[in-house]
Amino acid sequence: MRRAPFRLATLRARATAAFTAVTLVVSSVVAVAVWVAVSQFLLLQRERVTLVQTSDNAAQVQRSLVTEGLDVAQVLAQLPRETGSTSLLVDGGAWTTTSLLVGRDDLPEELRELAVAGTPVRQRIELDGETVMAVAVPLAELGSAYIEVFPLGELDRTYRVLATVLAVSVLGSVPLALVAGWWITGPALRPLDRISAAAAAVAAGALDTRIDPRGDPSLAPIAASFNHTAEALEQRVRSDARFAADVSHELRSPLTTMLGALDLVEATADPGDAEQAEALALLRSEVERFERLVADLLEISRADAGSTDIALEPVQLSALTREVVGRHRLDRATASLLTVHPDAAEVLVCADKRRLERVLGNLMDNADKHGGGVTGIAVRRAGDLALVTVDDGGPGVAEADRDRIFERFARGTGSVRTRTEGAGLGLALVSRHVRMMGGAVHVEDGPDGGARFVVALPVEAGP
Repeated sequence: MRRAPFRLATLRARATAAFTAVTLVVSSVVAVAVWVAVSQFLLLQRERVTLVQTSDNAAQVQRSLVTEGLDVAQVLAQLPRETGSTSLLVDGGAWTTTSLLVGRDDLPEELRELAVAGTPVRQRIELDGETVMAVAVPLAELGSAYIEVFPLGELDRTYRVLATVLAVSVLGSVPLALVAGWWITGPALRPLDRISAAAAAVAAGALDTRIDPRGDPSLAPIAASFNHTAEALEQRVRSDARFAADVSHELRSPLTTMLGALDLVEATADPGDAEQAEALALLRSEVERFERLVADLLEISRADAGSTDIALEPVQLSALTREVVGRHRLDRATASLLTVHPDAAEVLVCADKRRLERVLGNLMDNADKHGGGVTGIAVRRAGDLALVTVDDGGPGVAEADRDRIFERFARGTGSVRTRTEGAGLGLALVSRHVRMMGGAVHVEDGPDGGARFVVALPVEAGP
């Protein structure tokens, strides 16, 4: 299997990494430039110093040999030299040196020949594994030259210190750049976080969400475009919702008339006519199903149109659940399916009692119609959340359908939920009601292989 290429998770992380990479490249370039410039400057300074000293010593040697009548060894011994340097003199083919370690044969042949021929020479050479500077100055007499060899150990140590400082500076810039990049990119990318949060709010149904550019000229065009789009979408949704609400409301009168007429027909029907009774039962079933569909549509469309008729109050979740379960089947078998955990017996939630009753009723109806019946209902507490779970005996809900079944007119694919009756509005109402009460609902695998619907509501007050 081909592995996906590695990518940093967030835009802020990628921007920080890019900032760090640029900082590393720039600091590396600066370090190289500093190294080249400083090392060349130090080398030129060192060469200049050695050249001046060698020239002065060569002039002193020449004067001393002419005026003072000293021999060559004495003259070389009296010369001012820095620590570690060596003086050599060639005169008529005879070589004299002040060091037992550095002599004629230690110097390159080319340097010796040029010096004897009367050409000044300056050259870096290796002696016993160390780099030294050899400077040769021809004297007035033909075939004579003064040569001085200077150690470069101090310059090498300076180079090593400089290289270490530059390397540490470059490597040290990485964590500093990471911290600085993370700190700098936070405010820079904060408008994107606001845009993302606004888009998520609109997707969650908060169509009145708008972006305030807060005087940012770069954000103003995006905010204006987003706000215009959100406003148009809100108007469209409100218009569609009002249309659906109006249609649903207008259908209620004919439905009432149809139900009244159906009651009249059933009252006057021949009790012995089985076919007529079957047809009337089928007609009543479809009319009642149509009535529930219209009621669900009317409730959803009113919410879409901006209706906020929600009355939040403290509700004891276990008591309300027990009451809804009791009304649902009106038998002891169903009531025995309810389990209230001790930590949730007195828990209170802030909820709209009517909507919460509708949520629980719809979940039990959904289990009866699409999931093979209710197999268990439980009320428990998980930290700051109160949970109500409804288990059914059906085949469960596939992973791919667990979000989709809460959409309008959606039912599971490839299961009994597709083949059973229902318009697919019950779970959509459940999701909407729970969100309006500040909670959440989801479906997972039940303990017996069926589906488990979980309603989570924030706890209002503990016992």
